[in-house]
Amino acid sequence: MPDLSAVDGTVSKPIDPSSLERIVIRSIGYVPWLRDVSSSPGLLTAMRGTTWTMVGYGSSQVLRLASTLLLARLLVPQAFGLVALVNVFLGGLEMLTDLGIGLDVVQHKRGDDPHFINTAFLIQVIRGTLIWLIAASFARPFAHFYNQPAIVALALVASTSVLLRGLAGGSVWTLLRHVQLGKLTALNLSSDFIGFLVSVIWALISPTAWALVVGRVASSLVFALGSHLIPGHKASLQWDRAAAKEILIFGTGMFLSSATYFLSGEAERLIMGKFVTVVELGCFSLALSMAGAVSGAIQQVGGQVFFPMIAKALRENTDSATRHYKRARIIFTALSIGIGVGSIAYGPRIVAILLSPKYLMTGWMLQLLGWRAAQQVFTSPTSNFVLASGNSRAAAIANSTRMFAMLGGLAIAFSRYGIHAAVAVLAFSGVLGYFVYLAALGRYLRPVLWPEVTEFLVFVGATGAAVFVPWPWK
Repeated sequence: MPDLSAVDGTVSKPIDPSSLERIVIRSIGYVPWLRDVSSSPGLLTAMRGTTWTMVGYGSSQVLRLASTLLLARLLVPQAFGLVALVNVFLGGLEMLTDLGIGLDVVQHKRGDDPHFINTAFLIQVIRGTLIWLIAASFARPFAHFYNQPAIVALALVASTSVLLRGLAGGSVWTLLRHVQLGKLTALNLSSDFIGFLVSVIWALISPTAWALVVGRVASSLVFALGSHLIPGHKASLQWDRAAAKEILIFGTGMFLSSATYFLSGEAERLIMGKFVTVVELGCFSLALSMAGAVSGAIQQVGGQVFFPMIAKALRENTDSATRHYKRARIIFTALSIGIGVGSIAYGPRIVAILLSPKYLMTGWMLQLLGWRAAQQVFTSPTSNFVLASGNSRAAAIANSTRMFAMLGGLAIAFSRYGIHAAVAVLAFSGVLGYFVYLAALGRYLRPVLWPEVTEFLVFVGATGAAVFVPWPWK
Protein backbone atom coordinates (compact mmCIF):
# COMPACT_ATOMS: atom_id res chain seq x y z
CA MET A 1 0.00 0.00 0.00
CA PRO A 2 1.26 3.52 -0.75
CA ASP A 3 1.75 6.19 1.89
CA LEU A 4 -1.53 7.83 2.76
CA SER A 5 -2.10 11.51 3.43
CA ALA A 6 -3.74 12.63 6.61
CA VAL A 7 -7.07 14.34 6.31
CA ASP A 8 -5.62 17.71 7.18
CA GLY A 9 -3.30 17.56 4.17
CA THR A 10 -0.11 16.82 6.09
CA VAL A 11 1.96 13.77 5.23
CA SER A 12 1.38 10.94 7.66
CA LYS A 13 3.21 7.73 8.31
CA PRO A 14 2.22 4.77 6.16
CA ILE A 15 -0.91 3.11 7.44
CA ASP A 16 -0.58 -0.63 7.69
CA PRO A 17 -3.97 -2.08 6.88
CA SER A 18 -5.20 -5.10 8.74
CA SER A 19 -5.63 -8.43 7.03
CA LEU A 20 -9.36 -7.88 6.84
CA GLU A 21 -8.87 -4.48 5.21
CA ARG A 22 -6.48 -6.00 2.64
CA ILE A 23 -9.10 -8.60 1.75
CA VAL A 24 -11.80 -5.96 1.40
CA ILE A 25 -9.59 -3.69 -0.73
CA ARG A 26 -8.57 -6.59 -2.97
CA SER A 27 -12.19 -7.68 -3.34
CA ILE A 28 -13.28 -4.16 -4.30
CA GLY A 29 -10.76 -4.26 -7.13
CA TYR A 30 -12.76 -7.00 -8.85
CA VAL A 31 -15.81 -4.74 -9.22
CA PRO A 32 -15.46 -3.00 -12.61
CA TRP A 33 -16.78 0.41 -11.62
CA LEU A 34 -14.76 0.39 -8.39
CA ARG A 35 -11.54 -1.10 -9.81
CA ASP A 36 -9.44 1.99 -9.21
CA VAL A 37 -10.71 2.50 -5.67
CA SER A 38 -8.22 0.03 -4.22
CA SER A 39 -5.40 2.44 -5.04
CA SER A 40 -7.21 5.52 -3.71
CA PRO A 41 -5.21 7.36 -1.00
CA GLY A 42 -8.38 8.00 0.99
CA LEU A 43 -9.71 4.44 0.94
CA LEU A 44 -8.54 3.41 4.39
CA THR A 45 -9.74 6.70 5.85
CA ALA A 46 -13.16 6.14 4.32
CA MET A 47 -13.26 2.48 5.37
CA ARG A 48 -12.28 3.16 8.95
CA GLY A 49 -14.54 6.19 9.20
CA THR A 50 -17.44 4.22 7.77
CA THR A 51 -16.75 1.29 10.08
CA TRP A 52 -16.70 3.47 13.19
CA THR A 53 -19.81 5.32 12.06
CA MET A 54 -21.73 2.10 11.38
CA VAL A 55 -20.57 0.49 14.63
CA GLY A 56 -21.39 3.58 16.65
CA TYR A 57 -24.67 4.47 15.04
CA GLY A 58 -25.71 0.85 14.69
CA SER A 59 -25.08 0.17 18.37
CA SER A 60 -26.86 3.38 19.29
CA GLN A 61 -29.87 2.41 17.20
CA VAL A 62 -29.94 -1.04 18.80
CA LEU A 63 -30.06 0.65 22.19
CA ARG A 64 -32.75 3.08 21.06
CA LEU A 65 -34.80 0.35 19.41
CA ALA A 66 -34.54 -1.84 22.50
CA SER A 67 -35.51 1.13 24.65
CA THR A 68 -38.42 2.05 22.37
CA LEU A 69 -39.80 -1.49 22.21
CA LEU A 70 -39.42 -2.02 25.95
CA LEU A 71 -40.89 1.35 26.83
CA ALA A 72 -43.73 0.80 24.34
CA ARG A 73 -44.76 -2.16 26.50
CA LEU A 74 -44.37 -0.22 29.74
CA LEU A 75 -45.94 3.04 28.60
CA VAL A 76 -49.14 3.97 26.80
CA PRO A 77 -49.10 5.64 23.35
CA GLN A 78 -50.13 8.96 24.94
CA ALA A 79 -46.72 9.15 26.68
CA PHE A 80 -44.93 8.95 23.35
CA GLY A 81 -47.29 11.56 21.94
CA LEU A 82 -46.59 14.05 24.74
CA VAL A 83 -42.84 13.59 24.54
CA ALA A 84 -43.00 13.88 20.74
CA LEU A 85 -44.46 17.37 21.20
CA VAL A 86 -41.77 18.23 23.75
CA ASN A 87 -39.02 16.98 21.45
CA VAL A 88 -40.27 18.90 18.45
CA PHE A 89 -40.65 22.03 20.62
CA LEU A 90 -37.02 21.86 21.68
CA GLY A 91 -35.85 20.63 18.28
CA GLY A 92 -37.59 23.57 16.70
CA LEU A 93 -35.82 26.04 18.97
CA GLU A 94 -32.48 24.41 18.16
CA MET A 95 -33.06 24.49 14.43
CA LEU A 96 -34.47 28.00 14.43
CA THR A 97 -31.22 29.16 16.04
CA ASP A 98 -28.84 26.80 14.23
CA LEU A 99 -25.62 28.38 12.97
CA GLY A 100 -24.00 25.23 11.59
CA ILE A 101 -21.05 25.73 13.95
CA GLY A 102 -19.79 22.16 13.79
CA LEU A 103 -20.16 21.99 10.01
CA ASP A 104 -18.20 25.21 9.64
CA VAL A 105 -15.31 23.89 11.74
CA VAL A 106 -15.22 20.72 9.65
CA GLN A 107 -15.17 22.44 6.25
CA HIS A 108 -13.36 25.71 7.02
CA LYS A 109 -9.70 26.23 6.09
CA ARG A 110 -9.07 27.40 9.68
CA GLY A 111 -10.79 24.37 11.15
CA ASP A 112 -7.58 23.24 12.89
CA ASP A 113 -6.80 26.66 14.37
CA PRO A 114 -7.32 26.58 18.19
CA HIS A 115 -8.49 30.22 18.14
CA PHE A 116 -11.14 29.40 15.54
CA ILE A 117 -12.31 26.29 17.41
CA ASN A 118 -12.53 28.09 20.75
CA THR A 119 -14.47 30.98 19.26
CA ALA A 120 -16.89 28.46 17.78
CA PHE A 121 -17.19 26.82 21.21
CA LEU A 122 -18.03 30.12 22.92
CA ILE A 123 -20.65 30.93 20.30
CA GLN A 124 -22.15 27.48 20.88
CA VAL A 125 -22.31 28.08 24.67
CA ILE A 126 -24.09 31.40 24.17
CA ARG A 127 -26.54 29.79 21.76
CA GLY A 128 -27.30 26.89 24.12
CA THR A 129 -27.95 29.24 27.01
CA LEU A 130 -30.30 31.37 24.92
CA ILE A 131 -32.26 28.32 23.78
CA TRP A 132 -32.64 27.18 27.38
CA LEU A 133 -34.00 30.59 28.44
CA ILE A 134 -36.36 30.78 25.47
CA ALA A 135 -37.66 27.27 26.13
CA ALA A 136 -38.38 28.13 29.75
CA SER A 137 -40.28 31.25 28.65
CA PHE A 138 -42.41 29.60 25.96
CA ALA A 139 -43.15 26.21 27.55
CA ARG A 140 -46.46 27.35 29.04
CA PRO A 141 -47.86 29.05 25.88
CA PHE A 142 -46.82 26.00 23.86
CA ALA A 143 -48.67 23.65 26.24
CA HIS A 144 -51.73 25.91 26.19
CA PHE A 145 -51.83 25.87 22.36
CA TYR A 146 -52.10 22.07 22.38
CA ASN A 147 -54.28 21.98 25.48
CA GLN A 148 -51.80 19.64 27.18
CA PRO A 149 -50.84 21.11 30.61
CA ALA A 150 -48.46 18.21 31.31
CA ILE A 151 -46.12 19.49 28.61
CA VAL A 152 -45.05 22.50 30.72
CA ALA A 153 -43.05 20.60 33.33
CA LEU A 154 -41.78 18.07 30.77
CA ALA A 155 -40.48 20.83 28.49
CA LEU A 156 -38.82 22.75 31.33
CA VAL A 157 -36.83 19.72 32.44
CA ALA A 158 -36.07 18.50 28.92
CA SER A 159 -34.71 21.93 27.94
CA THR A 160 -31.72 21.42 30.24
CA SER A 161 -30.50 18.81 27.74
CA VAL A 162 -30.08 21.59 25.15
CA LEU A 163 -28.12 23.68 27.65
CA LEU A 164 -25.85 20.72 28.43
CA ARG A 165 -25.21 19.94 24.75
CA GLY A 166 -24.24 23.56 24.26
CA LEU A 167 -21.44 23.09 26.77
CA ALA A 168 -19.86 20.20 24.83
CA GLY A 169 -16.18 20.67 24.01
CA GLY A 170 -14.72 21.52 20.61
CA SER A 171 -12.67 18.31 20.42
CA VAL A 172 -15.67 16.52 18.91
CA TRP A 173 -15.46 18.80 15.85
CA THR A 174 -11.75 18.14 15.43
CA LEU A 175 -12.32 14.37 15.51
CA LEU A 176 -15.05 14.69 12.91
CA ARG A 177 -12.96 16.96 10.68
CA HIS A 178 -10.19 14.36 10.53
CA VAL A 179 -12.56 11.38 10.31
CA GLN A 180 -11.06 10.03 13.57
CA LEU A 181 -14.30 8.62 14.84
CA GLY A 182 -13.26 5.99 17.39
CA LYS A 183 -13.36 8.26 20.46
CA LEU A 184 -16.40 10.12 19.18
CA THR A 185 -18.20 6.80 18.71
CA ALA A 186 -17.30 5.72 22.25
CA LEU A 187 -18.62 9.01 23.62
CA ASN A 188 -21.91 8.76 21.74
CA LEU A 189 -22.40 5.14 22.75
CA SER A 190 -21.66 5.88 26.40
CA SER A 191 -24.13 8.75 26.53
CA ASP A 192 -26.82 6.76 24.72
CA PHE A 193 -26.32 3.76 27.00
CA ILE A 194 -26.64 5.87 30.16
CA GLY A 195 -29.77 7.50 28.76
CA PHE A 196 -31.16 4.06 27.92
CA LEU A 197 -30.56 2.75 31.46
CA VAL A 198 -32.06 5.81 33.11
CA SER A 199 -35.19 5.69 30.92
CA VAL A 200 -35.83 2.00 31.47
CA ILE A 201 -35.19 2.11 35.23
CA TRP A 202 -37.43 5.16 35.59
CA ALA A 203 -40.19 3.50 33.55
CA LEU A 204 -40.04 0.37 35.72
CA ILE A 205 -40.42 2.49 38.85
CA SER A 206 -42.85 5.05 37.44
CA PRO A 207 -44.27 4.27 33.94
CA THR A 208 -44.89 7.84 32.77
CA ALA A 209 -43.60 10.18 30.09
CA TRP A 210 -40.95 11.35 32.54
CA ALA A 211 -38.95 8.20 31.78
CA LEU A 212 -38.29 9.48 28.24
CA VAL A 213 -37.46 13.03 29.34
CA VAL A 214 -35.07 12.13 32.17
CA GLY A 215 -33.25 9.67 29.91
CA ARG A 216 -32.67 12.47 27.38
CA VAL A 217 -31.21 14.77 30.04
CA ALA A 218 -28.93 12.04 31.41
CA SER A 219 -27.60 11.27 27.92
CA SER A 220 -26.81 14.96 27.27
CA LEU A 221 -25.02 15.29 30.62
CA VAL A 222 -22.75 12.33 29.92
CA PHE A 223 -21.99 13.61 26.40
CA ALA A 224 -21.10 17.12 27.61
CA LEU A 225 -18.82 15.87 30.39
CA GLY A 226 -17.16 13.26 28.19
CA SER A 227 -16.46 15.75 25.39
CA HIS A 228 -14.10 17.68 27.68
CA LEU A 229 -12.19 14.51 28.58
CA ILE A 230 -11.26 13.80 24.96
CA PRO A 231 -7.64 14.84 24.24
CA GLY A 232 -7.44 17.73 21.81
CA HIS A 233 -8.95 21.17 22.11
CA LYS A 234 -9.15 22.64 25.61
CA ALA A 235 -11.92 25.17 26.13
CA SER A 236 -11.04 28.69 27.23
CA LEU A 237 -12.41 32.22 27.08
CA GLN A 238 -10.18 33.08 24.11
CA TRP A 239 -12.12 35.03 21.44
CA ASP A 240 -11.11 35.70 17.83
CA ARG A 241 -13.16 38.49 16.25
CA ALA A 242 -12.27 37.51 12.67
CA ALA A 243 -13.20 33.89 13.34
CA ALA A 244 -16.49 34.93 14.91
CA LYS A 245 -17.33 37.00 11.85
CA GLU A 246 -16.64 34.09 9.49
CA ILE A 247 -18.63 31.65 11.65
CA LEU A 248 -21.61 33.99 11.77
CA ILE A 249 -21.50 34.63 8.01
CA PHE A 250 -21.64 30.88 7.36
CA GLY A 251 -24.21 30.59 10.13
CA THR A 252 -26.55 33.04 8.41
CA GLY A 253 -27.04 30.62 5.54
CA MET A 254 -27.27 27.67 7.92
CA PHE A 255 -29.83 29.53 10.02
CA LEU A 256 -32.05 29.91 6.97
CA SER A 257 -31.42 26.32 5.98
CA SER A 258 -32.15 24.89 9.43
CA ALA A 259 -35.16 27.12 10.00
CA THR A 260 -36.71 26.06 6.74
CA TYR A 261 -35.73 22.44 7.43
CA PHE A 262 -37.59 22.60 10.71
CA LEU A 263 -40.63 24.24 9.17
CA SER A 264 -40.62 21.71 6.34
CA GLY A 265 -39.63 18.66 8.38
CA GLU A 266 -39.75 18.61 12.17
CA ALA A 267 -42.74 20.95 12.23
CA GLU A 268 -44.75 18.06 10.83
CA ARG A 269 -45.14 16.76 14.39
CA LEU A 270 -46.42 20.14 15.52
CA ILE A 271 -48.99 20.15 12.74
CA MET A 272 -49.93 16.51 13.22
CA GLY A 273 -50.23 17.09 16.96
CA LYS A 274 -52.84 19.79 16.33
CA PHE A 275 -55.06 17.75 14.00
CA VAL A 276 -54.74 14.16 15.21
CA THR A 277 -55.26 12.45 18.56
CA VAL A 278 -52.40 11.91 20.99
CA VAL A 279 -52.61 8.15 20.29
CA GLU A 280 -52.23 8.72 16.53
CA LEU A 281 -49.33 11.09 17.21
CA GLY A 282 -47.66 8.43 19.38
CA CYS A 283 -47.96 5.84 16.58
CA PHE A 284 -46.69 8.39 14.07
CA SER A 285 -43.64 9.10 16.26
CA LEU A 286 -42.86 5.39 16.54
CA ALA A 287 -43.14 5.01 12.76
CA LEU A 288 -40.70 7.90 12.34
CA SER A 289 -38.24 6.27 14.74
CA MET A 290 -38.45 2.89 13.04
CA ALA A 291 -38.15 4.40 9.56
CA GLY A 292 -35.04 6.27 10.60
CA ALA A 293 -33.32 3.35 12.35
CA VAL A 294 -31.51 2.09 9.24
CA SER A 295 -31.56 5.20 7.07
CA GLY A 296 -30.15 7.28 9.90
CA ALA A 297 -27.04 5.10 10.07
CA ILE A 298 -26.38 5.62 6.38
CA GLN A 299 -26.97 9.35 6.65
CA GLN A 300 -24.50 9.39 9.54
CA VAL A 301 -21.92 7.90 7.18
CA GLY A 302 -22.74 10.69 4.75
CA GLY A 303 -22.30 13.36 7.41
CA GLN A 304 -19.32 11.95 9.32
CA VAL A 305 -17.33 10.35 6.51
CA PHE A 306 -18.44 11.56 3.08
CA PHE A 307 -18.89 15.21 4.10
CA PRO A 308 -15.40 15.85 5.57
CA MET A 309 -13.72 13.83 2.80
CA ILE A 310 -15.54 15.57 -0.04
CA ALA A 311 -14.85 18.94 1.64
CA LYS A 312 -11.14 18.10 1.70
CA ALA A 313 -11.25 16.95 -1.94
CA LEU A 314 -12.95 20.18 -2.98
CA ARG A 315 -10.26 22.21 -1.23
CA GLU A 316 -7.53 20.32 -3.07
CA ASN A 317 -8.69 18.92 -6.42
CA THR A 318 -12.03 19.03 -8.26
CA ASP A 319 -11.26 15.87 -10.24
CA SER A 320 -10.76 13.98 -6.99
CA ALA A 321 -14.08 15.34 -5.71
CA THR A 322 -15.78 14.07 -8.87
CA ARG A 323 -14.39 10.56 -8.37
CA HIS A 324 -15.40 10.53 -4.70
CA TYR A 325 -18.91 11.64 -5.57
CA LYS A 326 -19.49 9.09 -8.33
CA ARG A 327 -18.44 6.21 -6.09
CA ALA A 328 -20.55 7.41 -3.19
CA ARG A 329 -23.58 7.97 -5.43
CA ILE A 330 -23.66 4.34 -6.63
CA ILE A 331 -23.47 3.01 -3.07
CA PHE A 332 -26.10 5.39 -1.70
CA THR A 333 -28.48 4.59 -4.56
CA ALA A 334 -28.28 0.85 -3.91
CA LEU A 335 -28.84 1.33 -0.17
CA SER A 336 -31.78 3.68 -0.69
CA ILE A 337 -33.50 1.18 -3.00
CA GLY A 338 -33.06 -1.55 -0.39
CA ILE A 339 -34.59 0.61 2.36
CA GLY A 340 -37.48 1.79 0.21
CA VAL A 341 -38.40 -1.65 -1.11
CA GLY A 342 -38.07 -3.23 2.33
CA SER A 343 -40.33 -0.64 3.96
CA ILE A 344 -43.02 -0.96 1.30
CA ALA A 345 -42.94 -4.75 1.29
CA TYR A 346 -42.70 -5.52 5.00
CA GLY A 347 -43.54 -2.38 7.02
CA PRO A 348 -46.82 -3.69 8.51
CA ARG A 349 -45.30 -7.11 9.12
CA ILE A 350 -42.39 -5.62 11.07
CA VAL A 351 -44.76 -3.60 13.25
CA ALA A 352 -46.96 -6.65 13.92
CA ILE A 353 -43.91 -8.60 15.11
CA LEU A 354 -42.28 -5.89 17.24
CA LEU A 355 -45.23 -3.98 18.72
CA SER A 356 -48.48 -4.83 20.42
CA PRO A 357 -51.86 -4.52 18.61
CA LYS A 358 -52.50 -1.08 20.12
CA TYR A 359 -49.84 0.28 17.73
CA LEU A 360 -51.40 -1.33 14.61
CA MET A 361 -51.69 1.88 12.58
CA THR A 362 -47.92 2.30 12.82
CA GLY A 363 -47.63 -0.34 10.05
CA TRP A 364 -49.02 1.62 7.11
CA MET A 365 -47.30 4.77 8.39
CA LEU A 366 -43.99 2.90 8.30
CA GLN A 367 -44.50 2.04 4.62
CA LEU A 368 -44.83 5.70 3.63
CA LEU A 369 -42.28 7.11 6.03
CA GLY A 370 -39.87 4.32 5.14
CA TRP A 371 -40.00 5.40 1.51
CA ARG A 372 -39.28 8.95 2.63
CA ALA A 373 -36.31 7.73 4.65
CA ALA A 374 -35.02 5.95 1.54
CA GLN A 375 -35.36 9.14 -0.47
CA GLN A 376 -33.41 11.02 2.21
CA VAL A 377 -30.64 8.43 1.97
CA PHE A 378 -30.59 8.89 -1.79
CA THR A 379 -30.32 12.67 -1.38
CA SER A 380 -27.65 12.51 1.35
CA PRO A 381 -24.50 12.65 -0.85
CA THR A 382 -26.03 15.42 -2.97
CA SER A 383 -26.91 17.65 0.00
CA ASN A 384 -23.60 16.93 1.73
CA PHE A 385 -21.68 17.88 -1.40
CA VAL A 386 -23.52 21.18 -1.71
CA LEU A 387 -22.79 22.03 1.94
CA ALA A 388 -19.17 20.93 1.58
CA SER A 389 -18.82 23.42 -1.26
CA GLY A 390 -19.77 26.14 1.25
CA ASN A 391 -23.21 26.77 -0.26
CA SER A 392 -25.69 26.81 2.62
CA ARG A 393 -28.15 28.92 0.61
CA ALA A 394 -29.14 25.99 -1.60
CA ALA A 395 -30.11 24.01 1.48
CA ALA A 396 -32.32 26.87 2.61
CA ILE A 397 -34.04 27.03 -0.79
CA ALA A 398 -34.47 23.24 -0.88
CA ASN A 399 -36.03 23.20 2.58
CA SER A 400 -38.26 26.16 1.76
CA THR A 401 -39.52 24.35 -1.33
CA ARG A 402 -40.28 21.29 0.73
CA MET A 403 -41.95 23.41 3.41
CA PHE A 404 -44.40 25.10 1.05
CA ALA A 405 -45.23 21.80 -0.64
CA MET A 406 -45.81 20.18 2.75
CA LEU A 407 -47.96 22.97 4.18
CA GLY A 408 -50.13 23.18 1.09
CA GLY A 409 -50.49 19.43 0.91
CA LEU A 410 -51.34 19.05 4.59
CA ALA A 411 -53.98 21.79 4.37
CA ILE A 412 -55.72 19.88 1.58
CA ALA A 413 -55.20 16.48 3.20
CA PHE A 414 -56.67 17.36 6.60
CA SER A 415 -59.55 19.37 5.17
CA ARG A 416 -60.68 16.68 2.70
CA TYR A 417 -59.08 13.28 3.16
CA GLY A 418 -57.64 12.61 6.63
CA ILE A 419 -54.52 11.21 8.25
CA HIS A 420 -53.64 8.71 5.48
CA ALA A 421 -53.37 11.46 2.90
CA ALA A 422 -51.48 13.68 5.37
CA VAL A 423 -48.77 11.06 5.94
CA ALA A 424 -48.52 10.56 2.16
CA VAL A 425 -47.92 14.30 1.74
CA LEU A 426 -45.10 14.11 4.30
CA ALA A 427 -43.60 11.17 2.45
CA PHE A 428 -43.45 12.72 -1.02
CA SER A 429 -43.07 16.48 -0.48
CA GLY A 430 -39.30 16.16 0.07
CA VAL A 431 -38.70 15.16 -3.55
CA LEU A 432 -39.18 18.77 -4.64
CA GLY A 433 -36.35 19.86 -2.37
CA TYR A 434 -34.06 17.31 -3.97
CA PHE A 435 -34.45 19.04 -7.34
CA VAL A 436 -32.97 22.20 -5.81
CA TYR A 437 -29.89 20.26 -4.70
CA LEU A 438 -29.76 18.76 -8.18
CA ALA A 439 -29.51 22.22 -9.73
CA ALA A 440 -26.72 23.17 -7.29
CA LEU A 441 -24.89 19.95 -8.08
CA GLY A 442 -24.98 20.81 -11.78
CA ARG A 443 -23.42 24.15 -10.99
CA TYR A 444 -20.50 22.83 -8.92
CA LEU A 445 -19.92 19.36 -10.41
CA ARG A 446 -21.54 19.29 -13.85
CA PRO A 447 -19.96 15.99 -15.07
CA VAL A 448 -22.09 14.00 -12.62
CA LEU A 449 -25.42 15.73 -13.31
CA TRP A 450 -26.92 13.37 -15.88
CA PRO A 451 -25.71 10.17 -14.15
CA GLU A 452 -27.34 11.59 -11.02
CA VAL A 453 -30.66 12.07 -12.84
CA THR A 454 -30.46 8.52 -14.26
CA GLU A 455 -29.92 7.01 -10.81
CA PHE A 456 -32.82 8.99 -9.38
CA LEU A 457 -35.11 7.54 -12.05
CA VAL A 458 -33.81 4.05 -11.20
CA PHE A 459 -34.59 4.66 -7.51
CA VAL A 460 -38.12 5.87 -8.23
CA GLY A 461 -38.79 3.01 -10.66
CA ALA A 462 -37.52 0.29 -8.31
CA THR A 463 -39.44 1.48 -5.26
CA GLY A 464 -42.56 2.16 -7.32
CA ALA A 465 -42.51 -1.36 -8.73
CA ALA A 466 -42.28 -2.76 -5.18
CA VAL A 467 -45.87 -1.65 -4.53
CA PHE A 468 -47.21 -4.15 -7.09
CA VAL A 469 -45.02 -7.17 -6.27
CA PRO A 470 -46.73 -10.01 -4.31
CA TRP A 471 -44.03 -10.30 -1.65
CA PRO A 472 -43.78 -13.60 0.30
CA TRP A 473 -44.57 -13.59 4.04
CA LYS A 474 -46.12 -10.16 3.72
